[in-house]
Amino acid sequence: MRKLIIPAVLAAVLALVSGAAAQETTVFESNYNAVLSRLQSMGHGYYSQQEWAEVEQRVNDLMADAAQRRDGEAIVKAALIKAMVLSDMRHAHGEAVKELRRARQTVRDMPGVDASRLFVKEAEVQAAAGDAGAVQQLIEEYKASPYYKPQPYAWSGGTGPGDPLVLTRPGAADSDSLPLSIMESAQARATAAAGVAFPDTVLTDLQGQPLAMSDLRGKVVVVDFFARGWKNWEDDRALMRDLWGRYNPHGFEIVNICLERNAAGLETAGLPGRVIPGAPDLARSMGVFGDRTTFLLDAEGRVIARNLRGQDLAFAVRRALGR
Repeated sequence: MRKLIIPAVLAAVLALVSGAAAQETTVFESNYNAVLSRLQSMGHGYYSQQEWAEVEQRVNDLMADAAQRRDGEAIVKAALIKAMVLSDMRHAHGEAVKELRRARQTVRDMPGVDASRLFVKEAEVQAAAGDAGAVQQLIEEYKASPYYKPQPYAWSGGTGPGDPLVLTRPGAADSDSLPLSIMESAQARATAAAGVAFPDTVLTDLQGQPLAMSDLRGKVVVVDFFARGWKNWEDDRALMRDLWGRYNPHGFEIVNICLERNAAGLETAGLPGRVIPGAPDLARSMGVFGDRTTFLLDAEGRVIARNLRGQDLAFAVRRALGR
């Protein structure tokens, strides 16, 4: 009889432990989703230092909970949200990198934990900091890690207006992997981060006339990679016409670069400034794919900001022009 009682007791204890672990995971997920929702709302306005301190404390609580339970998946998710706060919202890129590397070290020997997302996020942080060399080094570390599992894949799209375009990574082969491609895109973006010189390339406009970016020195320029039908491009069309009409006489220019495979009909779109029916090599070299991308350049051809929209873009243009 005793031989039957011991396994039964052990099974009951294991069930209790398993149930408690599941409950802790559920609590973590609930808290994680609440913090993420709060951060997303805070990305659309201005908040006091006290409000920032409160949300950062909640993020730190998530990290402490995950670490205490030695939950690898939770550690990864908490580190990602911490990096988002530090880099995306507070522009403390160096601190974000430290958190991501600390998490990577912690989960390194945990079975079943995929730290690929930590590599990808660090690549994005380094891209925001404009450090292409750091991204390249990170790529080599990732390829040498146990998380690198090459798989073939294909991207598509851009067959017509409104169809999201995804440019295939150059040289894609069977040794490809999606995290690696995202990191390589981040490396391209790092070459065009704030303060970096925009490539001095020669484009060809709708009339077949050459446009050298160096010819625009002395002007504040918006380079707008777009495809017709993309919502955030359509939303800004009236704004772009207004900005060009107001400030072109004062040294402002717009270079519209179409990402569609078939740019027919662009001449009737009424776009302000110069219109380029395609520049795939430039787009690829700058990590532009899948969505509208803008670059605001100063009078010396350096990137002021990337992906400004709406009134944020209008304000930045006026400030760059000193108006």
